Amino acid sequence: MGDGRPFLPGRLGSRLAGRPGGRWRREAPAAAGAGTAFALLDAAMRWPVHPVVAFVMIVAVWALSVVLRDQGAVTGLDGRDCWIAGGLVAAALVVRLASPIFPDFLSGHAPVLGTVAAPAGVHRGPTHDVLGIGAWGLGYPTDPQGCTPVPRGPHNVETKMCGFVFDEVYFPVDALKNLRGVDYFDPEPPLTKLIIAAGISWLGFNPWGWRIMNAILGSLAVGLIYFLARRLWRRDRAFPTLAALFFSLDGLALVESRIGTIDMPAVFFVILAYWLFLLHWHAPTRRAWHWTLYLTALASGLGLAAKADIIPAILLMMALSIGRWVRPGLRLGLEAARGRRWRLGAVADSAGRRQRRAVVPRTQALHYAACAAIVIACFYLSFFRYWTIAHTLYVNFANTGRGTAVCRTLTTPASVCQLPVAMPLARHRWGPVTLWLPRGFDPQQSVVDVVMNSVASYSYQSTLRATHPFASPFYSWPLDQKPVLYYAEYSGNGTSVVGGRAVPDYTWISTLGNPVIWWGGLFALAACLWWVLRRRDFVALFILAGFLFGWLVIWSWPSRILFFYEMLGALPFTCLALAYVLTRMRATRVSLRLGPASLGTLSLAPLALAVVVAVVLAFAYFYPMWTAMPIPQPDFQQHVWLPSWY
Repeated sequence: MGDGRPFLPGRLGSRLAGRPGGRWRREAPAAAGAGTAFALLDAAMRWPVHPVVAFVMIVAVWALSVVLRDQGAVTGLDGRDCWIAGGLVAAALVVRLASPIFPDFLSGHAPVLGTVAAPAGVHRGPTHDVLGIGAWGLGYPTDPQGCTPVPRGPHNVETKMCGFVFDEVYFPVDALKNLRGVDYFDPEPPLTKLIIAAGISWLGFNPWGWRIMNAILGSLAVGLIYFLARRLWRRDRAFPTLAALFFSLDGLALVESRIGTIDMPAVFFVILAYWLFLLHWHAPTRRAWHWTLYLTALASGLGLAAKADIIPAILLMMALSIGRWVRPGLRLGLEAARGRRWRLGAVADSAGRRQRRAVVPRTQALHYAACAAIVIACFYLSFFRYWTIAHTLYVNFANTGRGTAVCRTLTTPASVCQLPVAMPLARHRWGPVTLWLPRGFDPQQSVVDVVMNSVASYSYQSTLRATHPFASPFYSWPLDQKPVLYYAEYSGNGTSVVGGRAVPDYTWISTLGNPVIWWGGLFALAACLWWVLRRRDFVALFILAGFLFGWLVIWSWPSRILFFYEMLGALPFTCLALAYVLTRMRATRVSLRLGPASLGTLSLAPLALAVVVAVVLAFAYFYPMWTAMPIPQPDFQQHVWLPSWY
């Protein structure tokens, strides 16, 4: 619909995809060989992944690519798309795992196995050589002064743990408490802490463990943006390639992919939901209409269980679905003859609209209601670990003097609510395997747990009156004006010789966005608005609406403290807007005239290429400001372009 191409019937689409069954048989030996090679490399490099798991990972990636290609009539993807997206994801993952990339690694002196000496002032923990390359830095305990008590000892006795960056003092600790069954309160839904807990259970409670899942999901988000853009507009592969590249080269996305906070997992589900919604929007058959709709609901439910960032996406998807239902009989346009006023007018029927009605079932309202139930169920079930722990929480932060009560119903006059265990666990041993299985379940108490925790979360968020030097109003975010400084160290990082004198090295981790992407994206979004008004361009409308919803719907009204990183949910649409404009510029030629004389035509492709090069150069230039790479003090000062960045 968005690119104007006709739908392909399901059977025809399968034939054009290259006989799905044959593809499985034809490619299976190569996939098994690649999995075996990766498993052997994993064992030789002593990576913290079992060789069998490494083999399964490669085979699973191949199987996913086959499914995407077999459903090419729905996904709009072919083999080349899978290779491009896979390459972008792999490159993004390497940058996120390896950063900060120090000269000892680039010079080739770093041994493949073992460790290398850390540059002066760089604090490395005992796990810095995990993954076999000593110079890889995701697991650096960058901030040795960032300490907090964590339940690590026998009987969950709290011990002091250091190396946290910014809000890592909260979320990884909560994830560890999930694993250990310790009471805690966090005013965000539980899924993101469970995701972080998966990394901790894999690599231990250290910076590698609490950051690895964000690095993986942040890299996979790059591939999802490629898929989303490819389905949105199929005329030129430059569009999805540039959109994914821009997201991978932005500082905010890079930083949030390299620390153990909850924002990147939440945005991952937002992008996933939007992509699945576009598959639903373009569904060529009624069967595809059904399964893409329910997958969209599942992704939206997981997003709601992660963070409220999914709410704008759900609202936008609902608005577009309602608008599409209305569109066959109505049209919104400009009437120039009457002062350019908006008008609603009837639209003549067409073959495309008749085909669309044939795809959409008459019972679509029931399907959308079922999807709403799925979203709610995902949110409810994400509290499964919460039910196994007795919790004490404030349900009214504005009035904490109302007493304490054991909450077994949905209402209580008390401020402090004690929630009993709703799903006790019992340990079962089967040889070397130990499983914890429920030995009872109280449905009413589980609902009370979810509702009371949600009430307490809303009370906390609505009454929070804290201040912070790097807080910023929502209207400043698109300007990249006030990024959050996560970490700064101005001494103890070593020295450099500049101009014949020794100067100290500075280190920073800031959520500063890539200025070329953010400032260029504003012009691109303005161009999208123009195309919406002048050409009724659906691609531009989707990008512009996604940006505005992600920016304004839940962040423009709160009175509580806000931070620039909340803009992460709108960043994918900034990247899409810039990529869309540059892709159109690439194919545009403008006529040059001097009075009545024609001077020929000029291609805008070199200008588009110059912007892409500027994005890459800006990423390299600001890279130290995102990764805590030590740079000399004069160089550091040259990187601070605006006073509000400091």
